[in-house]
Amino acid sequence: MIDTFLIVLPLMLSPGPANLVSFALAARVGFARVLMFQLGILVVYAFVAVALGLLANQVSGSVQYATATLQLLGGLFIGYLGLRLACRKRPDLAGVEGPSFLKGAILQILNPKYPAVVLAVFASRTDQPMLMTAGIVVAVGAAGLLIYSLAGSLVRSLLSAEKHLRILDVAFGLLLGVVGIWIAAQAFIPVT
Repeated sequence: MIDTFLIVLPLMLSPGPANLVSFALAARVGFARVLMFQLGILVVYAFVAVALGLLANQVSGSVQYATATLQLLGGLFIGYLGLRLACRKRPDLAGVEGPSFLKGAILQILNPKYPAVVLAVFASRTDQPMLMTAGIVVAVGAAGLLIYSLAGSLVRSLLSAEKHLRILDVAFGLLLGVVGIWIAAQAFIPVT
């Protein structure tokens, strides 16, 4: 179990789309207002982890094309979200509700990084019970979301001026854009 945790830790704590968006949203609206959004992400984490665990032995050569398509479309979508974040004008956040459960679930459904991470973990942990591996993936993912949103909330309290928040939007928009382009480009790199 500890070896699985050590494999999952760097994968789930890396600055992927869910973690970066959690940071950016918490920096904008605060920690408490992103919790439902993160719950949506976690529900998809759990569903995908269990589904891929059940199907891990059924993976065939045709999945490569499905994965490449998911990477391309998901990466382009994440790049679009980054561009949109970097280019938008700061709205007045007074009275605005936090991001929703549904938006968190949709973000995670379109996150092409996650299925690949889960498949890699299951491929390396064939001797461990599937539900235990899925549970570790979800628990570490939840910890990552918590860490990134707490860090975003801290940045929010330190940089409350409007111009600082705009700089954060641009920085994270560009970072999300780069992550999206990198993910989309992975669809064209042959698997060895």
